[in-house]
Amino acid sequence: MGIIVLALAVLPRLRIGGRQLLEAELPGPELEPLAVSIRSTARRLWVVYVALTATQAVVLAVFGWTGIDDRMSLYEGVAHAFSTMPTGGFSTQADSIASFAPASQWVIVVFMVVAGANFALTYRSLVRGQVRAAARDEELRVYLALLALGSVLILVELLRRDILGGEEAIRDSVFQAVSMMTTTGFASADFTLWTTLTAMTLVGLMFVGGSAGSTGGSIKAVRHLLVARSLRREVVQTMHPEMVLPIRLNRVAVDERTMRAIMTFVLLYFGLFVIGAAGLAIESARFGAGLSPFEAMAAAATTLGNVGPGFGFAGPFGSFEPFSNLSKLIMIGLMWMGRLEIIPVLVLFSRSYWRT
Repeated sequence: MGIIVLALAVLPRLRIGGRQLLEAELPGPELEPLAVSIRSTARRLWVVYVALTATQAVVLAVFGWTGIDDRMSLYEGVAHAFSTMPTGGFSTQADSIASFAPASQWVIVVFMVVAGANFALTYRSLVRGQVRAAARDEELRVYLALLALGSVLILVELLRRDILGGEEAIRDSVFQAVSMMTTTGFASADFTLWTTLTAMTLVGLMFVGGSAGSTGGSIKAVRHLLVARSLRREVVQTMHPEMVLPIRLNRVAVDERTMRAIMTFVLLYFGLFVIGAAGLAIESARFGAGLSPFEAMAAAATTLGNVGPGFGFAGPFGSFEPFSNLSKLIMIGLMWMGRLEIIPVLVLFSRSYWRT
């Protein structure tokens, strides 16, 4: 949120188009602006962002003061609020969120969900009282449905294999599904010890991401929704070539230029993932790091999506230290391009951008 918003205030003074950077950072459907100018819109989004961060910090600190969570102090509350709303995922503890009380974990889940939602939609709902707009938003419904689906899949597997039970199973399932999909990266348990199905589910959620206009990384739910509708349109038009079927989002037709941008982004994203995973696997074999093909794919997915933990020695309670220097350079490149959503990096190295 910060790097783009701050760039909008600086780049226009350098006669480098701030609006161009904003449009390049959002290669998807255009969002209705909250205000006439980009700067006013950014200011309002920052107000919501700061207010939510402060609210989470206070709630967590109160848990510590009242004895609900003896390990949660004011410092812990502020530190984890600072790490939740930007979906950063860093914790003050080596075991991430696992040592904190269930109540604190549930609060963090709620704010991770909010952080992964569209901040413009959050502003309209909380400040303007337009709750119906949020209820009708198709991306939000897909986002929440995928969170629920991922949580249920993991919960069923944990219960079926008798790994966890009761409230703990529900909490850890929901927590890890939300943490991976919103690309926050917190951990309430060592999920590397779970089953193959849970591992595949968590890696799959890394590719979903949060909503457009959120602090989350990865592909974003709205792009998945529009790609699915585009594929459905192609199937229908194969049977009925003369039929005109515009792709709609929230009852508004999405223009073809936007659809091309989405398709380009998704292809670039998966292309970078394949290249990154192959590079990590090859370098691991050369370096002797003992990285399995699945762990190489998980490392590429988590770095490109800016999620955080991977699998194997790069799990939630592990470290990326065993990777070779070349592997770390590959992952640095994936993190950088993934966080900037690929297109701005291409724009940055484009001559035409700097001439405008």
